[in-house]
Amino acid sequence: MIKKILFISLLAWVIAGCAAAGTRTLTAQDAGKTVNLKAGETFKVTLDGNPTTGYVWEVAADSNAPVTQVGEWEFKADSDAVGAGGKLTLTFQAGQGGQGALKLVYHRPFEAQTPPAETFEVQIIIN
Repeated sequence: MIKKILFISLLAWVIAGCAAAGTRTLTAQDAGKTVNLKAGETFKVTLDGNPTTGYVWEVAADSNAPVTQVGEWEFKADSDAVGAGGKLTLTFQAGQGGQGALKLVYHRPFEAQTPPAETFEVQIIIN
């Protein structure tokens, strides 16, 4: 019985690790590229940022990619220093098909009339 429980636990751990390892991550170097995805595929976009300054990466209003953001952005600081910059990660899930531009803006959401400090855009094609 204990062997079965250990085997099932190990199997679940291996499957979870394989699923996490298979998640595609886009970075600033992917800007301007075309990304082919399968329907339902999950992917991440990780970009430099510093939310302590009020700046965050968000989906632009004119983004028309057939993807849905999953959850909120996550931040991992480059150091333990107060106010340190780091990496902001957004997770998306591909829809059932189609194509369009995924456009992200790095801005202060409370400064609606100010242009974004940076933009990131990729073309998404879902098969």
